[in-house]
Amino acid sequence: MNFSSHAYKIPFSEPLQTSGQTFQDRKGFILSYKTEDIQLYGEAAPLPGFSTESYQSVQNLLTLHQRNISNILDCSNPVDKLQKFYQDEEIPPSLQFGLDALAYQVEARNNRQTLLSYLFAGTSPKVEINTLVSLQDDNVLKNVAGKIAAGFNTIKCKVGLHFEKELTSLRKVRKKYPDLTIRVDANQAWELEVALDHCNKLNKLDIEYCEEPLKEITPATLEQLSQNTSLPIALDESTTQYSYWPNLLPFTEYLIIKPMVIGSFRKNIETKRFANTHNNKVVVTTSLESGVGRYFTGLLAAGLGSQGTAHGLSTGFLLAQDVFTENNVISEGSIDLSSRQIPTINFDQQQLFTKLI
Repeated sequence: MNFSSHAYKIPFSEPLQTSGQTFQDRKGFILSYKTEDIQLYGEAAPLPGFSTESYQSVQNLLTLHQRNISNILDCSNPVDKLQKFYQDEEIPPSLQFGLDALAYQVEARNNRQTLLSYLFAGTSPKVEINTLVSLQDDNVLKNVAGKIAAGFNTIKCKVGLHFEKELTSLRKVRKKYPDLTIRVDANQAWELEVALDHCNKLNKLDIEYCEEPLKEITPATLEQLSQNTSLPIALDESTTQYSYWPNLLPFTEYLIIKPMVIGSFRKNIETKRFANTHNNKVVVTTSLESGVGRYFTGLLAAGLGSQGTAHGLSTGFLLAQDVFTENNVISEGSIDLSSRQIPTINFDQQQLFTKLI
């Protein structure tokens, strides 16, 4: 058998709060497929609060279908074979993403191409990225200054916890850095009337977009919000929470894609087409996964993300350690995919990995 998988558990540098919960660590699975001359990797890591599947359900499927997956990857056209497998066995998005990473690598190598050129011919390997800044920190201006000195042109800030304090901090940042691109994420914090008030206040600060401002989002509520504020709105969580999410796109300007949450590479490409239909720009972001998943998310950001906008790939610092050591990945606020690769992973790190199959 050439296919195997290892469970990992990596502590966050600091406890992470998302979707009303606090998480101490990130859990997922590193998938491995060994050919005659190289070891290939993928990652499946459901994101609590975003993914519809659980960690345990992915583990069960990996154990159940180990032999079948190995046989598919041994085929000359594993990508097409996997699509049928996903339908027949109801494979959830994060596992689709991890298996596609392996299958496309196999096919790219068979065609003597890099994975990026096989997926997206002629695509630039350089991807601009944003960085995260906490508005709850008393040293916001100092933190922003450090990010700018490191070459970042775009910052992302969470809002909705203590809005007036956050607004005060944003005003200070905008006054000191008038050319800085600022985007905010409300994580579905506000009722419609509150969202109307807050979005109009944010709009005065030349914010690039506000992500998921509404607690309860429907075409009707989003249309009302969009008609009463000129602040650009972005969708993220809604794409997995609501089957009617494509009906929201006429009232938004940005669509946030988390490839691990969406699923197969083809499903990500299809989601990009939905965005294009309504002239939404696409921002590709990680699911706070390990360096393996971030590598493939970066490839999809290069091929599917809108040009001229930054993408959310700078999240490795949130983890206290990683499945492999990677230095100098980010330079001048961007990632150059042509110089990135996944080194051999040492699965004997018992503090990180547990072998499943």
